[in-house]
Order: sequence, then C-alpha cells, then structure tokens
Amino acid sequence: MKNFIRIFGILFCAEIICGCATFHKTAPAKNAPAISAEKLQMRNNSASLLYDLLGDEKNVSKVLIIKSDREQLHSLIKAISTTTGDAAKQMDQLAKNDATLNLHAIELPAGEKATRDAIAKTKEKELLFSSGENFEFTLLLTQADALSYGWHLAKIAAENSSQPEQIHEFDSLSVAMQDLYKQVVALMRSPPAK
Repeated sequence: MKNFIRIFGILFCAEIICGCATFHKTAPAKNAPAISAEKLQMRNNSASLLYDLLGDEKNVSKVLIIKSDREQLHSLIKAISTTTGDAAKQMDQLAKNDATLNLHAIELPAGEKATRDAIAKTKEKELLFSSGENFEFTLLLTQADALSYGWHLAKIAAENSSQPEQIHEFDSLSVAMQDLYKQVVALMRSPPAK
C-alpha cells in the first residue's frame, strides 16, 4: 500500500509539473482578445511567410561585398537589411509574448515551394553573373518584388491579429516596407550616371 501511495504521489506531481509546462507553452498573451481559428491560421501563415522573407532580406547587403555599386544603391540596400533584421527580431519578441503566434506555419503546397526555390536560384545566378547597370537593375527588381510582398504580408498579418501590440508592429512594418519599396522604384527610375 505504501508503494502504491508513493507511486501515485510521484505520478500526481509529475502530472502537475507537465501540465504546468504545457500550459505555459500554449497560453495566449495576457488579456489577449479571442481570435477565431480561421484568423489565427491566416495570421500565423502570413506572419510565417513574412518572417521567412525577413530572414532572407536581412542578409541582402552581403551581395554588396562582392559587387561594386553607387552610393545611393549601397545606402538603400543597407537600409533594407537593417529594417528587415530589426523586424525579424521584433517578430521573435512578439512570438515570445504570445505562444499562439507561430512563425513556422508556412504551409506551402509542394509545387509552390519548388517554384519559389527555382525562382530564387535563377535570381541568384542573375545577380552573380551581372555587373554594372544590369546588376543594379536586377538587384533593385528583386528588392521591389520582395518589399511589395513583405508589405502586403505584414498588412494581412495585422488585419488578422487581435492584440494591439501585434497590430501596431505589423502595421508599422507594412508602412516601412512600403516606403522602402517606393525608394527602390524611384532608384530604378534614375539609372546611374555614365
């Protein structure tokens, strides 16, 4: 009987400890308004795609190490890297504050994933094997695509969030990426002086 009580006590304590650990992992942020399953999935999917994009974009300035460029392009690419790097850190913090925010819920169909990988390889080759105006144009074109996509992903994430802090952060990122997009387009329209 003593062994039974001891085993029961150990199992009871283990269940309480495991139950508390599980609760802390999945608990939404304090005072978080309810969010429907559909909105939660939409927010997590758009936030995941955005987070993935930010992970790529924060490293875009590394291409400048091997390619020469004009000062305007250099400054703009650095601004894109800094903005997206800071945004990725902010998204990490948002996910720490809200366990329902999953930044790894990309959920792309296999065909879409394969297409994206093929496009990325093509763009990488175009950038590596171009120089001068062609390099600049190709780089700016890739950035215009990425920034437009990112600004819209952030907007969708904001529209499907229920927490004011998340809405504010996603909206701010959407505006910042839209502004960078406009700067990229303006630079594309003013080719380097010969």
